[in-house]
Amino acid sequence: MIKVAMIGAGSVVFCKNLTGDILSYPEFKNATLAYMDIDKERLEVGAALCKKVGQALGANPTIIATQNRREALEGADFVINMVQIGGMDSTLVDFEIPRKYGLNFTIADTTGPGGLFRALRTYPMLKGLCQDMMDVCPNAWILNYSNPMSMNIQAIYRTCGGGVKAVGLCHSVQGTFNQLMGYIGEHPAECEFLCAGINHMAFYLRMLRNRKDLYPRLWDAMNREEVYNSNKVRFELMKMLGYFVTESSEHCAEYNPYFIPRGRTAIEKYSVPIDEYLVRCDGIVEQFERMKAFTKTDDPITVKRSHEYGSTIIHAQVTGKPAVVYGNMPNRGAITNLPPTAIVEVPTLVDRSGCQLTAVGELPPQIVAYVMPHVQQHELFIRAAMEGRRDYIYQAAMSDPLTAATLTLDKIKELCDELIAAHGFEADGGNLPPLDSPKTIVPTSGKTFGRVDPKALHESWDQAQNQAAADHLKNWQIIGPFPSLTPGTVSLKQETAVENDFFKRADGSVDIKASYIIGDKTLTWKPFQANKQGYIGLGAAVGRMEWAVAYAYTEIESVHPRECVLKCGSKDGIKIWLNGEVVHEHEVSRTYSTNEDSVPIWLKTGINRILVKIDNYKNNWGFSISIPKPNF
Repeated sequence: MIKVAMIGAGSVVFCKNLTGDILSYPEFKNATLAYMDIDKERLEVGAALCKKVGQALGANPTIIATQNRREALEGADFVINMVQIGGMDSTLVDFEIPRKYGLNFTIADTTGPGGLFRALRTYPMLKGLCQDMMDVCPNAWILNYSNPMSMNIQAIYRTCGGGVKAVGLCHSVQGTFNQLMGYIGEHPAECEFLCAGINHMAFYLRMLRNRKDLYPRLWDAMNREEVYNSNKVRFELMKMLGYFVTESSEHCAEYNPYFIPRGRTAIEKYSVPIDEYLVRCDGIVEQFERMKAFTKTDDPITVKRSHEYGSTIIHAQVTGKPAVVYGNMPNRGAITNLPPTAIVEVPTLVDRSGCQLTAVGELPPQIVAYVMPHVQQHELFIRAAMEGRRDYIYQAAMSDPLTAATLTLDKIKELCDELIAAHGFEADGGNLPPLDSPKTIVPTSGKTFGRVDPKALHESWDQAQNQAAADHLKNWQIIGPFPSLTPGTVSLKQETAVENDFFKRADGSVDIKASYIIGDKTLTWKPFQANKQGYIGLGAAVGRMEWAVAYAYTEIESVHPRECVLKCGSKDGIKIWLNGEVVHEHEVSRTYSTNEDSVPIWLKTGINRILVKIDNYKNNWGFSISIPKPNF
């Protein structure tokens, strides 16, 4: 029976999903699953969740939880890497230091200074992981899920001289294709596509159904406001490049110079959520606390197969039943007009012999032009890490389109020097490999910077977020999801039984004891608290459902009548009733950004009642509402 080692198992939800995928195959019901993480608490919670997964699937895996990497790897057939070195503390450094220089990001995990320094601090761990694997499980494959994907795969292949076999996996290809088919009303399983490029910058070269080109229908769909608004950045890129790219609009906005460097007007026009990843990280912390509490109960866990490729690869290699996935591996001619050492993302055949990239041929020249600066950054990164050359770091940052559009060459060097000092070298207790080889030929900025205290930086971030969220309404009653009556579309105009009851009550209140039968489910009002940024994640509150609506209700007290401004943000559309009257309605498909909409309201003395309706087009959903405190 196979053994799968999961390194970085403190990513508890992702680890749980991959475990469910593996154990869903009858052949793997008795597999050995070794979970490893340096964080003991997160490791224990992750292992406990996975035990629940096994019970739910009627499986009987052997579960090992250890903080010893070599113990987890011993005799493994497959190694799944999901490590993020430095966690939230290092991520804050990657956001806050560049911000001082005028650089802002949304995710900062793939390219630019954020992706570059995440790769640099991951490099020593990957080098050690590969060395351990060659010692204790030399025939195992690494399935890498950690970002920055391309630079991490470079590290695995280049540091061990080909002694370790690896494939990088991401869900953006299959996830985006499902989204595109939703735009044009097609079932993904009945369609086919070819996608190629580099991770997070792969493009759909063709999309077909019964050999008929589906791209004309996507161009038509783009003209629908709700479709365009759900992916403004990617559709703008499609207008110029002729092809749709795999990664989300919030990611794509920081891979080029056309949006963020153009200032606040462009950021707002194209709905670019600056600091999106930092908000997500805070949500992940809260999600972990919920998962930890859940493991201490006897409640069963719900297991649904994810769309990750990991278990498919394991099944194909073990059983010999071929499968095709999208993997990230060294090019070696799969895309003929990209360098052979580039890490590319193309259709990948998997069988007993392992993973093999398929031949794509040439990419359209405009796509090559778009991705090549990033390919060169990946190459400069691996040379910097392996040779210890600081000047390659400067040049890697210099080749990044977003950085180049924002900073002068001197400021790029200064930024890199400050980030190097902030993260520190592994030999001195930091995370970075040595970067002061005598082969370095470009002089430093000449400025001296110190290490950053991650705890102090995190406390400063939390304080700023708490202050910014001081006016957000935190305590809510939530009910949903109510599916759309028309599949593939949704509207705030669709009324449900909640509104029918609401309209019968003259004071603008709701009956939080009411329940509603939807199919085989009974929906009830449940208390839910916003996170520290004031955000209500409806995925956590009521579950993820596309083309659906949900409601939230709260009451606030005002000591005197006053006029003020209500601000709200939502993913997607939002409608708000105050004391029974509609005060705001915005039908839109968009990513969440706090305080995006503003509306003047009048609060009466005493209790004021607020009902919110949110609709969801695709992916996750949520909202926030803030009302300023009275100014006495």
